[in-house]
Amino acid sequence: MKFVIIAIGSRGDVQPFLALGKGLKEKGHHIRICAMDVFQKNIEQEGFEYAYMAGDARKIMLRLIGNRVTPLEYFGSLPDLLNPVKTEFLKNIEEACQGMDAVLYSTLGSVAYHVGEKLGLPCFRCFFAPQDPTVEFPAMTAPTLLYGGWYNKLTYKCGDILWSHATRRLLNSWRTQMGLRKIKPFEFPYRKMNGKPIPTLYAYSHILAPKPKDYGEHQYVTGFWIKEMNQDWTPDEKLQQFLDRGTKPIYIGFGSTVGGNFNRTLKIIFESLKKTGQRAVLSAGWRNLDGIDLPTNVMEIGNVPHEWLFPQMLAVSHHGGAGTTAAGVRAGVPGIIVPFGGDQLYWGDRVYQMGIGTKPIWCNELSVENYTKAIQDVVDNQQMKDRASIVGAMLRSENGTANAIAVIENELNINN
Repeated sequence: MKFVIIAIGSRGDVQPFLALGKGLKEKGHHIRICAMDVFQKNIEQEGFEYAYMAGDARKIMLRLIGNRVTPLEYFGSLPDLLNPVKTEFLKNIEEACQGMDAVLYSTLGSVAYHVGEKLGLPCFRCFFAPQDPTVEFPAMTAPTLLYGGWYNKLTYKCGDILWSHATRRLLNSWRTQMGLRKIKPFEFPYRKMNGKPIPTLYAYSHILAPKPKDYGEHQYVTGFWIKEMNQDWTPDEKLQQFLDRGTKPIYIGFGSTVGGNFNRTLKIIFESLKKTGQRAVLSAGWRNLDGIDLPTNVMEIGNVPHEWLFPQMLAVSHHGGAGTTAAGVRAGVPGIIVPFGGDQLYWGDRVYQMGIGTKPIWCNELSVENYTKAIQDVVDNQQMKDRASIVGAMLRSENGTANAIAVIENELNINN
C-alpha cells in the first residue's frame, strides 16, 4: 500500500515517523512524508519520498510552544502562522495525499483529515501524548485541579471548541472548494469520519503513561516509535576523550525549542554545574552557541545518537519533548526536565511521578537554586537511579513500531 505521512512541527514530530516509515517500508509499503523543507534531507536519506510543505518549522515552535504559551495564545497564533502561506500550504497537503491509499498525521497535521474525507482515504491519528477526553486527568494545557472527572473532561471540551473555532475560520472556505460541507459552530469532527471513530495511535509506552480506562478499542497505546541507531556510527575523538577522562557527565539539550531567554538559561546551568562539581555535554539543538564561551567542564556536541550517548550519562536534562523523554527513559538514567510548553510538562510530570526524575521546572522559573537542587537530587538519590534502570529495561523490551504497524495493517485488513 501507499502511505502518506503529514508531519508538522519540530524534529520530535518527524523522527518517530521515520521509525514507523522504515518498518512499513520493510513490510513492502511505499512511504511519502510531507513536511517542511528543514526535514527534507533527513527524510530522503532514509529512503522515503519527500513531499514539500510550505511554512517555517522554527516559527511554528516559537509561536505554539515558546515559553508557556497559553491555549488562547496557541489558537490565536494559528491564523498568523497559516495565512501567509495558506493557499500554497493547503495545496501541498492535497497534492501529498493524491494517489495514496491511507493517511497518517500528527496533531498539527490533522489538516489532512479534510483531504482524507474528500478522497475517501482511511486516516490514522498519530499522537505523542494523550489528547482525547478522559476522566482520569485534564488536557495537557489545562491546570490540574482537584474537581474530579467532570472537570477533567471539561478541559478537553474547551480545547475542542477552541480548535474547532480556529479551524472553521481558517478552513471552511477550503472545505467548500473541495465539495465538503462547512464545519458547524462548536462542532469537533476530528475524532470520527463518516460516523466511525478514526483509529488513533499513541506513540508512547503504557509503562510511562497507561491507557486511560475510558479510552476505546480504536485508541491504541503502541509503545514509542524509536529509530534504530546506525550500528556503524562512531563518536569523534574529542567527544570520546571527554567521556573517558572524568566522571559521567549530564546531558543537557534543548531539542527544537526556540523560546525563553537562552543566555539566561545557560548561565544558570553553568553555575549549577559548578556548584555541584558536575560535567556536562551540551546539545544546542535549534539554538545558536556563537559567541558563548563554554566552561571547561562542558562540551558542545552535535548530532550524536541518543541511543549511544544517554546510557553513558549521569542524567539527561532536557525540555521534555516526547522523543527525548523516550530516549532518556529507555537509557535507564534519571531525567531533569525543564519544559517550555506544549506536552513537555506532561512528560516531565510522568517522569517525576514514576520516580525516575526530578520535579519538572518551568523554563521561566529556572534558577541556580532549583537547578542545583535537581542535579544534587540525581547525584544523591540511589533509589531514583535504580528505579530508572528498571524502567529503562522494561521500555527497551517493547517494540512500539512493530505494534503500530500491526494495528495499521489490521485496521486496513492487510494480510502479510
